[in-house]
Amino acid sequence: MHSTASLFARIGPEPFADIAAGLYARIDRDPRIRAMFPEDLSRASESVRDMREFLTQFFGGPGDYSARKGHPRLRARHMRFAIDVAARDAWLEQALAALREAATKHGLDASQEAEIADYLVRTSQFMMNA
Repeated sequence: MHSTASLFARIGPEPFADIAAGLYARIDRDPRIRAMFPEDLSRASESVRDMREFLTQFFGGPGDYSARKGHPRLRARHMRFAIDVAARDAWLEQALAALREAATKHGLDASQEAEIADYLVRTSQFMMNA
């Protein structure tokens, strides 16, 4: 029987926190896209907080992201960066690696991991602007 509860309700906040932190730790070491991001990409950074809160909200958790920053407007917020196929591919590679690590750590099942992966793939495509 498939639960109708949100993914957040089913897995809790920790996987999203680890995906966000893992993604930015990887970006911090990725020369292909590092220059597109702020200097501080530590777990306590604004970038990690934004991603953690955004993912949490998107997958059914508290609306802290929108309460703090307003409507996500993802494409508009990222328009100042030239996101081409290479940048998208680099970001997606790092995002999916962070997801795999978090899924293993938190025991996410294949459908839960796939739900997040599908979102990351679709969003990375949507963000392309160059």
